[in-house]
Amino acid sequence: CKVKFLRHEETIGLMAAKLTGGKAALGDVIAFFDCHCSPNVGWHKEILQQISANPRRMVVPAITDLDLDIFDESKDSQVNAKCYLTFDCDFKWFDDDSDFIPTISGGLVVMGREWFNMTGGFDEEMHGWGGENLDQSLRAWLCGGEITRAKSSRVAHMWRTRDPRTATRYHVRAKGTNNRGRVAAAWFEEKAALQAPKLFSHRFRRVYVGGGIMATQAFRIRDKESGLCLTKAGKGEVCDAKEHGRSHVFQLGNVDKSTGKCCSGIRAYQSNDCWDLFDRSGIHWYSCDISGSNGNQQYAWTPDGWIVKGLDGECLFLRDKKLAKKDCGDLKDGEGVWEKANVIEPTEYRIYREEVARHRYEALLPDLPDN
Repeated sequence: CKVKFLRHEETIGLMAAKLTGGKAALGDVIAFFDCHCSPNVGWHKEILQQISANPRRMVVPAITDLDLDIFDESKDSQVNAKCYLTFDCDFKWFDDDSDFIPTISGGLVVMGREWFNMTGGFDEEMHGWGGENLDQSLRAWLCGGEITRAKSSRVAHMWRTRDPRTATRYHVRAKGTNNRGRVAAAWFEEKAALQAPKLFSHRFRRVYVGGGIMATQAFRIRDKESGLCLTKAGKGEVCDAKEHGRSHVFQLGNVDKSTGKCCSGIRAYQSNDCWDLFDRSGIHWYSCDISGSNGNQQYAWTPDGWIVKGLDGECLFLRDKKLAKKDCGDLKDGEGVWEKANVIEPTEYRIYREEVARHRYEALLPDLPDN
């Protein structure tokens, strides 16, 4: 095939290079790949089928791991494709049973040339890397398009690791820009730091509400016996109930796979972190697995007030003013009973709930998928 190379006078970043290539493309379909990728044989077939079925569709391949020694897909590679937009205007990886994608990761996506031009391509004021994936994803969903994944289209991708071969070897010379800030200014609504577009959040309500990204309640976790409250500081530290601060506030998070709704874990309010592994040093925090698949993040709050660690089946309690766990049957009377204190409905959820009611989304869009 004929290959045409376009080169900027100076290095101005990934998205600017993509924009230049996208504008110059002559084919019906444009594929944006990073240079450190190795597509498998036949990678294009399902992607082209999907775009032919809906020209307003962006398609993400199955993104696998690249073996640098052979520059091909690693054996027993993990597969990624799906991301979601966080309320601090970033993105996180996740997976579920739906082939629709809220947010692309950025590096690998394919779309029709006409749809690329109709939606404006990439933001010309963004430089470097990051943010363009969020902007383009919101642009697609809110302008009548959609994003899907093609499971049989496999493209191996090199991730930045400690291997020196994966290190960046260029320097962006263009003036830096606050790319994520531009996304928030362009697309976020009231209380920009907290509220993504309502219709987008409602379209993926199983992710945002069911996955606990958008808290329906925020609260303190208070030990009923001592009156002390848990805090995010340390690995299970406590504080006086009179102390205030966002690090003392929690919410429920992650889908409960037994019901398909929220929640199966404990999440720090206005954070992307959830309770995870609980070992001898205490409880660890880790990025929330909103799909509910991470067994380490299973914490069930029972009607009796117990918080039960899923994999262990043990109950949390305070010992010497620090969080500990033991067999629920060994709890003494009044021990290990927790209650929600200072419960509020967060502003972001109230705005979302009121807007969904005001625009009558549920009545007017009864068949709208939820993930």
